Amino acid sequence: MRVTAEAQPRRAALRRWSAGANRLSALIVVAQLCATLAWVVFAWSAGNAVEAASQGKALAPLVLLAFVAASLRATLIWGADILAVRAGDRTVTAARREILEAAAKYGAQFLAGTDAGERASQIVDRTGKLAGYTANWTPGVRLAVAAPLIIVAAVFAQSWLAAILLFVSVLTLPLFIWLTASETTAAARAQQDSLDALAGAFQARASQAGLIRAFRAIGRETAALAEASQNLRNHTIAILRIAFLSTAVLEFFASISIALVAVYIGFKLLGIFPIETHETISLAQGMTALILAPEFFAPIRRLSALHHDRADGVAAAEMLANWLANKDKAEVKRLPSLTAAPALRFANVTLAYGGVPALSEFSAEIEPGEMVALVGSSGAGKTSVLMALLARCQLSAGSIEVNGVALAPGESLAESVAFVRQAPWIAEGSLADNIRLARAGAGRAEIEAAAHAAGVFSFATPDRGGLDLRLSRFGAGLSGGQRQRLALARAIVRDAPLWLLDEPTAHLDPDAEAELLVRIRDLGRDRTVIIATHAATVMAACDRIIRLPAPAQRAAP
Repeated sequence: MRVTAEAQPRRAALRRWSAGANRLSALIVVAQLCATLAWVVFAWSAGNAVEAASQGKALAPLVLLAFVAASLRATLIWGADILAVRAGDRTVTAARREILEAAAKYGAQFLAGTDAGERASQIVDRTGKLAGYTANWTPGVRLAVAAPLIIVAAVFAQSWLAAILLFVSVLTLPLFIWLTASETTAAARAQQDSLDALAGAFQARASQAGLIRAFRAIGRETAALAEASQNLRNHTIAILRIAFLSTAVLEFFASISIALVAVYIGFKLLGIFPIETHETISLAQGMTALILAPEFFAPIRRLSALHHDRADGVAAAEMLANWLANKDKAEVKRLPSLTAAPALRFANVTLAYGGVPALSEFSAEIEPGEMVALVGSSGAGKTSVLMALLARCQLSAGSIEVNGVALAPGESLAESVAFVRQAPWIAEGSLADNIRLARAGAGRAEIEAAAHAAGVFSFATPDRGGLDLRLSRFGAGLSGGQRQRLALARAIVRDAPLWLLDEPTAHLDPDAEAELLVRIRDLGRDRTVIIATHAATVMAACDRIIRLPAPAQRAAP
C-alpha cells in the first residue's frame, strides 16, 4: 500500500525543505562522478607509467596526464563540497522560514508546549541537523550506487576476475548498513531530545539566576544542569560507539577484499596462480586495478558515515514535521487598527489552550473609554480574556463583539492594542530603542514625549544619559516601578485605543503603585482600559470591577 504524504509528515517535510536544493544535489552527484572518472584516468596513467618505467620508455606524457587527472579530481571534489554547503544551507533556511512563518501566521501560541530554551534549540539546532541530510546523504546514496559501478567496469577492463572479487565482496555490506542505520536513528533521536532538554534547563536557570542565588539553590540547580549535560554526553557517546563499530566492520571487509584482489594480481603477474582464469594481466593492468580497488569502496565507506547525517536529519524532521502538523489551524488575522476606544462584549465565552479549557461561559460588557478591573483568583482566566482579544487563546464557544461586530475565529485586535505585562520584556540597548519597540517608526520627539508622560525621566536623568541610557539584557538594575514606567511609555508610543494590562502593579511598593495608577488613569482617557489584577488599590482606581468565578465554580465545558 502506498504511503501518502499526510501519513508521513516527516517525508513530506523533507521533500518540501530540500526542494530548493535538488538541483544542487544533482550537480554534486555529477561533479563526484566526474571526479571518479578522473580517478580512472589517473589510475590508467599511473599504471602505464609504471610499466613504461620498467621498460625504459618515455614517462612524460603519462605523468602529465596523471597530474592533470589528479588536479581535475581535486578541483571537482572541492566544487562538490562547496555545492554541498550551499545545499545544506538552503534546506536549513527553508525549514526555519516555514517555522517562523507558521509562528507569524498562527501566533505565539504556535510556540507553546515547551519552554523557551527547548524551542530555541529546536528552531536552531534541530533545523541545523537537516543540512547533512541534503548536502551529504542524498547525493551520497546515489554515489554509493553509481561510482562503484564505474570503478568495477574500469577494473573489469583490466581483469574480469578482480572485478568479480570486488563485486561479490560488496554484496554483504547492505545488510550490515541497514542494521546499523536503524540503531543510529534511534540514538540520534535520543541525543537530540537530550540536547533540547539541556538547552531548556540552561535557559530556565539563566533567566532566574537572581532568584536561584536568593534562595541559595546554586548547588542544587548546578547538579540538575550537570545531570542534563551527562545525559547528553551519554547519548552522544552512544552515537560515536555505533559510528566506530560500523566503520571498523566496513574497513575490515574492504581491507579483506582489496587484499584478495592484490594477492590475485600479484600471483598472476608472477605466473604462479594455481587456478587457470583464462586471462593474462600485464603490469599496467595490474597496477591500474590495484589503484582503483580502494576507490571502489570509498563511496560505500562514506555512506556508512553518512548514515549519521541521515539519522540526524530524519530525527530532526520527524520532530519538526509533527510540530508543524499539530499546530492550531486557526490562522491569526490582524484586523485594521481602530480609530477610537472600542466597546467590547463577551457573550457566554468559553476559552481554551490546545483544547484544555481555561474559562467557561464568561459574559461581560465594557463601554468605550471605560477603565475596568478584571478580578478573579489565580487560574480564573483573567489573562485568557486578554489573550482572546489577541487571538492567542481559542474561542471554543460564545462570541466576542467589538463595536457590535463579532470577531471571527483567528481575528486579532493586535493592531489596536497596547499590552503591558506584569514583567515587561527589556532588550539590550538604549532606553529609546526599548521604547521604540512599540512602534518602529516612532520619532525621537514622540519617544521623548511618551517618556515624559510616563515618568521615565525620573530615573533616566541627563547625568545617566537620558534616553540614551544603556540597558543590559532583561533590564538588570531597573526596579519594578522603573520597568513599568518604561512599559507605559511603550503603550503611549503605541497610541492604541485599547489598553490591556496584566497585573501591572504586582511587584511595586505602595508609592510606586499609586504613582503608576495615577498615570494610567490620566493617560488612559479616551481609551478602553482592561486591567487584570488582584490588587484592591487597582480595583479602587477603576470605573468598574468585573469578577470571574473561581475555577471550581465554573460550569463544566
